[in-house]
Amino acid sequence: MRGTTLFSPHSAARETSEFTIMIKKTLNHIFICCVLPLALAGAEMTLDGDWRVSLEDPQSTESSPVWRNIRLPGTLDDAGIGEPLALAPELSFRVLTRLQRKTTYIGPAWYAREVTIPDSWTGKAIILELERVLWKSTVYVDGREYASQDSLTTPHRFDLGVVLTPGKHTLMLKIDNREIHKDVSHKIPRYQFPENMNVAHAYTNHTQIMWNGVLGSLRLRAEESVRIDSVSVATKDRTLDVVVNVSNGGVARRSGIKGVLRREGSTRILAEFSDSIDMIPGGGESRVAWTIPDDVKIEHWDEFSPALYNLELSVGKDGAHAVKTVFGFRELTARDGAFWLNGRRIFLRGNLTGAEFPLTGYPAADVEAWRKIIRTSKAWGLNHMRFHSWCPPKAAFVAADELGFYFQIELPHWCENKQGHDAASWAFLEAEADRIMREYGNHPSFMLFSLGNELQGDFDRENALVRRLREKDPRRLYTVTTFTFAKGHGRKPEPADDYYITQYTQAGWVRGQGIFNEKPPAFDADYSPVSAYIDVPMVTHEMGQYAVYPDLGEIKRYTGNLVPLNFIAVRNDLEKKGMLDLAPAFTQASGRFAALLYKEDIERALRTPTLDGFQILQLQDFPGQGTALVGMLNVFWEPKGFITPSEFREFCSETVPLVRLPKAVYEQGEVIRAQMDVSNFGKNFDAAVVEWRMIDDGGRVVDSGRFTPRAIPSGVLKACGAIEVPVANIKRAARWQLEAALAGTGYKNRWNVWVYPKKVEPVPTGVVFTTTLSDALAALAGGKRVVFNPPVKQIKGIEGKFVPVFWSPVHFPKQPGTMGILCDPKHPALAQFPTASHSDWQWWEPALRSKTVIINDLPVTPIVRVIDNFARNHSLANVFEAKVGKGSLLFCAIDVTNDLGTRPVARQLRNSLLQYAAGKDFEPVRELPENDLKNMLESGAK
Repeated sequence: MRGTTLFSPHSAARETSEFTIMIKKTLNHIFICCVLPLALAGAEMTLDGDWRVSLEDPQSTESSPVWRNIRLPGTLDDAGIGEPLALAPELSFRVLTRLQRKTTYIGPAWYAREVTIPDSWTGKAIILELERVLWKSTVYVDGREYASQDSLTTPHRFDLGVVLTPGKHTLMLKIDNREIHKDVSHKIPRYQFPENMNVAHAYTNHTQIMWNGVLGSLRLRAEESVRIDSVSVATKDRTLDVVVNVSNGGVARRSGIKGVLRREGSTRILAEFSDSIDMIPGGGESRVAWTIPDDVKIEHWDEFSPALYNLELSVGKDGAHAVKTVFGFRELTARDGAFWLNGRRIFLRGNLTGAEFPLTGYPAADVEAWRKIIRTSKAWGLNHMRFHSWCPPKAAFVAADELGFYFQIELPHWCENKQGHDAASWAFLEAEADRIMREYGNHPSFMLFSLGNELQGDFDRENALVRRLREKDPRRLYTVTTFTFAKGHGRKPEPADDYYITQYTQAGWVRGQGIFNEKPPAFDADYSPVSAYIDVPMVTHEMGQYAVYPDLGEIKRYTGNLVPLNFIAVRNDLEKKGMLDLAPAFTQASGRFAALLYKEDIERALRTPTLDGFQILQLQDFPGQGTALVGMLNVFWEPKGFITPSEFREFCSETVPLVRLPKAVYEQGEVIRAQMDVSNFGKNFDAAVVEWRMIDDGGRVVDSGRFTPRAIPSGVLKACGAIEVPVANIKRAARWQLEAALAGTGYKNRWNVWVYPKKVEPVPTGVVFTTTLSDALAALAGGKRVVFNPPVKQIKGIEGKFVPVFWSPVHFPKQPGTMGILCDPKHPALAQFPTASHSDWQWWEPALRSKTVIINDLPVTPIVRVIDNFARNHSLANVFEAKVGKGSLLFCAIDVTNDLGTRPVARQLRNSLLQYAAGKDFEPVRELPENDLKNMLESGAK
């Protein structure tokens, strides 16, 4: 294995250093106190339990090491060993960057314990397995260095048979979590401190932390000298293509190999095979092909039927060495620009994980933890997970295999080094790719592989690596990079790509973030014009990233290794500003708004017949890179309460009713015309009936209908019919809802539309409507009721935007950075303006023609509040009221003056505000000084 140094037992026998004597004396003392019996299971010995750890080099003669107790598997963070957290909870860049570690240690640590090797292991290979290490492990036996390994993604395994003779031995591990290959992880200089700069998720402090220890399996295993080291199983039709890597310490010869096929979990033998292979001294690969008998029924593996099989293989004399590998019969291909699994077209409904584990700071290595994550993902309608710049432990693959879930694995690689990698870093990445294929390649869930996130550098070399990996292991599809910003790349597939992940093509965007602020809301758009010419499957990169206000109720959940100083700082700031009671409403309103944006983003993808999937960013919160709370779930994989899984599945599922509505807002006299579609990647429907109805905000059915039965096969986007609903004789503005469903199934969906009268109401008697400061002040001085709507360009404040904060206001500070509106829909000022408490699509045009006014410490009462981002926490408003002198002021920072004939939403908002200003409920009591009103406008405003 690359980077491994071998220890010669003969040279060790000749040399007895002072260090050897010292370490033996030290460890003998340790194990008199703490050694526990090791559990033996056949030829396996667990090393779980009590170890001792020192942060000082036992080889150093300058000081005596201090040894402390620790449990492995585990980390120094678990044991509370390291530098204690010294930051205060304040709205500083450093605090808001990420969750903070209670204790931090970056550097080498030495872990030691005593082991007793039984006589029955004499002459056998003795494999030490450390399932996951960050980043380098070095093994010492009886005080002498033996070998080192440096994988970030696969187990570190060492054959210690030549040194672990029967009897007692001191086993010591040096784990070094310092960065080895500095080019493989992108660094963001704005994070200022070295421990914060690395962002590739295999080695970062932003999601999983830069822990030191050993995770998962920690054991010694005795094996025969002739043994199977690895097995690769590929399936095509009824054929098993089996490649075995056999270690052989003897002479070259032919040997028998036997195989037994069973359904996973069953003892019944489905088929038996035998063959012969060449046994080569030192080891090597051999291939056999076996055909399943015709009378054996085989089930394919996919998201709907995750059928698993196991193949038991044995080699050597009398089958002395046997292994079992679990696999699935599945054939994944890319043809006609689409993904095909077992002959059926599939669509990836994907999430992303960057290794967010908020209690431990490191990924779970137990299957049940991953079952929870995958079951939750499936409950929200997803079938796919992208592992952004990391690869999970085996437990994740096992859970995904069982539950039918599709994985995209990536190298521990996020590179924005335009010059590419040095030779050592590139050699590490190539070796790491081979290790990943060898370790996890049989898992049917391992469907896709990318060299990393947003790569730059030497694309010729990266394309060559993809070609080599595919030639060696064609069981999955490969892509060079999960998108890239590199000049000359990213807008079309790389030459070696089986599939293509992007935000945009040469023709335009394929995700809503690039569109929703720029184009009026419509539910009929798709990405066909910008994707139809792409000739490989195309997947949308990092869809979403709509920030949600922090749920401060989560603070009490952090009972482990990480401290939510960022959340605590936001809580303290809100409390100081007198807005802490608003925090739950901020979370709910911004969250519901984000869910609506995700809905249109996903539906736009589903309406595109030439798109083959999306990867959202993300279903759960991302606790790093500026505290990016973009999830429908919190980082503990729990709903935040603003949308349920069943609501989300209405627009994110294998089968989704869709509508093509050209706009969201209609006026009296118009006709709502729409086409109904069904996106179906589930079962075949032979005679599906799509039914629909339009209901008003009181639940009354305005119109309804159903279409004639039709076949909707799997893998298609099917047009099912058109509807027409006149907007006639409406006396008041209303929000209607269009519902569509497949009769007799649970598949349904819905969309809000708004209908408005055309009339511009006159200014009521007793109310002054003005756009000039001088007129407003004069009327207020005279005790009048004033609706003041100054020109937007004259108002001091934050630029009006519809779409909320992108990702994080800390990571991307140069954005307006608000998070939608918050209002009381029952407020009398909005009595004639139907709205929810949060932003929805009818607010698009008013938001873009507005300023957001900062009302910190001002004695005003907001009617339409704007939610500020959590890094700033201003008190903001679009509409407020106050007493000014003898008069009563209703201030509106949304343009409700101009072009009202073509702006029905602004017109209706104006009408509602005017009626409120004229009514008995308009009685502001908080007094705003005249100068404060003047200061809201730019100097020179009249």
